[in-house]
Amino acid sequence: MREFPGAGTARVEEFSGTAHEALQERYRLGSLLGRGGFGSVFAATRLSDGAPVAIKRVPRNRVRHWGELPDGSRAPLEIVLQAKVSTGFPGVVQLLEWLELPNDIVMVMERPERCQDLHRVIRACRFVPEEVARELFRQVLEAVRHCTSCGVLHRDIKPGNIVLDLATGQAKLIDFGCGTYLQETAYTHFSGEPT
Repeated sequence: MREFPGAGTARVEEFSGTAHEALQERYRLGSLLGRGGFGSVFAATRLSDGAPVAIKRVPRNRVRHWGELPDGSRAPLEIVLQAKVSTGFPGVVQLLEWLELPNDIVMVMERPERCQDLHRVIRACRFVPEEVARELFRQVLEAVRHCTSCGVLHRDIKPGNIVLDLATGQAKLIDFGCGTYLQETAYTHFSGEPT
């Protein structure tokens, strides 16, 4: 596994063989948190300290773009972009480490103890008071500003890609799978998923 600064037995069949063995040494996998166009995300607990984490599994054949990490190693572009923005800024989920396997790419990210994506929060509340909406929007704008200052364009900002820490109210931008490098010229390819 490759670790970034800050850095069990699976209850799901998606992890098997080498992935299962590598993960069970360091994590206790829990329930499925979500499934998207490119991968699946699971709740997990880091065995060394009991910290809650999220583990994203992306089939290797779904990785379309690769990039280079600061140490010169090659990695999926999603990891390269997330490593660029994982600088301790609270409005972006932090990438803790990642694992490259023959058939999968596995990313381990921070996960607030009590969290929910904004899409589910809105569906549950059916109404978000203006003061709360204004604060969430401010936090998302700060996260976007942070990403652009790091040279990263997210390209898929939507309620399902914003996680809310229910204990603190902190919003965190997640899922850089559709992201790219920020550029001065026009973008000519659509990227993102429908809401």
